[in-house]
Order: sequence, then structure tokens, then C-alpha cells
Amino acid sequence: MQQMFNKFFLVCVAMFAGTLCLQAQIQTDTVPVAVNAELVNIFNQKNPKKYKIASIKVTGNNYFDEALLISVSNLSVGDEVQIPGGDNFAKAITKLWGQNYFSDVEIFITNLVDKNIDIEIHVTERPRLSKFYFKGVKKGEGEDLTGKSGLVTGRVITSNMKINAIEAIKKYYSEKGYRNVKAKIEEVKDPTFDNSQILNIYVTKGNKVKISQINFVDVTVDQAKLKKEMKGTKEMSRLTLFPASDKGGFAPPKRYTFNQYLADQGLLSLSKTKRVLDPYVRIKFSSAKFNEKKYEEDKEKLLDFYNANGYRDAGINKDTFYFNSKGNMNIDIAMNEGKQ
Repeated sequence: MQQMFNKFFLVCVAMFAGTLCLQAQIQTDTVPVAVNAELVNIFNQKNPKKYKIASIKVTGNNYFDEALLISVSNLSVGDEVQIPGGDNFAKAITKLWGQNYFSDVEIFITNLVDKNIDIEIHVTERPRLSKFYFKGVKKGEGEDLTGKSGLVTGRVITSNMKINAIEAIKKYYSEKGYRNVKAKIEEVKDPTFDNSQILNIYVTKGNKVKISQINFVDVTVDQAKLKKEMKGTKEMSRLTLFPASDKGGFAPPKRYTFNQYLADQGLLSLSKTKRVLDPYVRIKFSSAKFNEKKYEEDKEKLLDFYNANGYRDAGINKDTFYFNSKGNMNIDIAMNEGKQ
């Protein structure tokens, strides 16, 4: 106990309830025999007073330059601050906290002489990234993700860093046809480096999403021609006795029945034969994976096709994609053909 009193005598006072804490600290090399009453009561005095900052010290910073942190805080030697009631310290804490490099920021008043105060800015730095690993992916995919995730060893681990990494992972697999990708980041302390962590990133890709059906609404042009214009968005092949039920879109399901096929003398028409067989048999030699970027490009190609055929006011009223009963994607596109 005697050694503790030989080092510090700390007096804490609250400045903002539950959010910001400013602490007054008196430091001496001997057993304190007197207490600076003004320092103890500096935040409890009834009438606000103005004080001048005589010195600023930063502690807890291992990687960041002291002068830089003081500059970010917007506090300077010679500044006048009003206590209580001033917001200089609150703003300084907010600015430093906003850098997203610290898990805690505190400001202490360490000395008071007349109207001059010495202050200490104490920061607790966030851990830095030492290593990261992708779990649940192939080796080649992990190498690709290393470059795309934006993760760089040695940098401070922030919430934005983790969010951006997860978004990059989802985008990477979305372009490969995976639409239900999940990623979770686990932070593990690295015992080989001070204040550092290892990130284990667990990735669950799920199944590739394939396009089962593309439906056009309010069109007079043959749908087969419209689908042909969509170079990067194609329907999947299928061979089944039990077609998937399609629910969730705005295009009402219209199955071309065998009776309609006979009434239309479909045996004489290749397109009608393909249409009646489509729910059960469809042979395609192109990829049916969904790529959102290519889909947006294909919508532009549809409008170019309409314009080239004299539909100058053609547009897309709305479109949506949803999943059928077998987990594959359906796309509904409502066109506004305008006048030819």
C-alpha cells in the first residue's frame, strides 16, 4: 500500500453520464501531504471557469505519432477551455474515436496551477492483423480471396475491414453463381505478437444458383427471340417427370398444355413442340448460373433489340428473381414495348 501511495493519487469525476469520462490525476514522487482542492472539484464547481491548456501528453500509443494524435484531437497548447460546460474534451474524444483505430479514448487533467492545466490523452489501440485464413474453401479460391478481400497484415483490425472482407467474399462467389454465401469471422489472439490477432474466416458457399425459367410479361415479341438476346443469362437444361412449381413472381404461371398443343397442330411446328416439352425436357449447352452484372447488361441488350426493331419507347417496367420449389431461380421481366 505504501508503494501505491508513493506513485499515484487519482481522483475521477464524471463529465458525461455513461458516455465520456474525464479524470483528474495528481502525481507525486512522495506520500501526498496535501490535495489540490481546485483540481479535485474542478468539474463540480458551481460557476464555470476558463482554463488554459499548458501541456498535452499522449499515452498508450505504440504505433501512432503523438503529434499526429494531438493534431487529430484538435486540442492545442494555449487553448482556452471552459470547465464545467465546455465541449472541447468531448469533441476531442469523438474525433479520435472516429478514426476507428482505438477501442478506448480518455482524457485526464493531470495538473492545475492557477488557471493552467496539463492534460493527458490516453488511447487504447485496437489489435493489428497478424495472419488470416479462409476456412471451407478450395486452395485456389483461398488464393483468389486473399487478393480480393482487402485484408492486409499489419493493419489495425476495424469493423469496416471485416465488413468489406465479407462483402468481397460474397461478391466473388456471386459471380460464380453462388447466391446464398455466408461468411463468419473469428478473431483469435496471436501469442507471438503484442496486441495482434489472427482472423479465421469461415465460408459457407451453399449450392450454385441456376436459372430455371425466364418469363416475360406484356410482350408481343416471341419470348424465344428475347431470351436469345440475353447472352449472359440463360435457362438451365432439365429432364424430369415432375416440373418445379413456380411461385413468388408477378408473372402468372402459364403452362402450354398438351391439349393446346394438339389444337394448334403443334406437331407441325418445332417451336410449339419445344414449348410443350419445355417443363420436362430442355437441352441447353450454355451456362445457366446467375451473374447479376451480366443480367444487368442483358437488360440493356433487350432494349437495344426492341429499338433496332422499331420500338423506340421500349422499356422495362419491373423485374424480379425468386426461387422455385427445387431451389433454382426464376426471373420475371415486365416489358413496356411502347409503339412500333
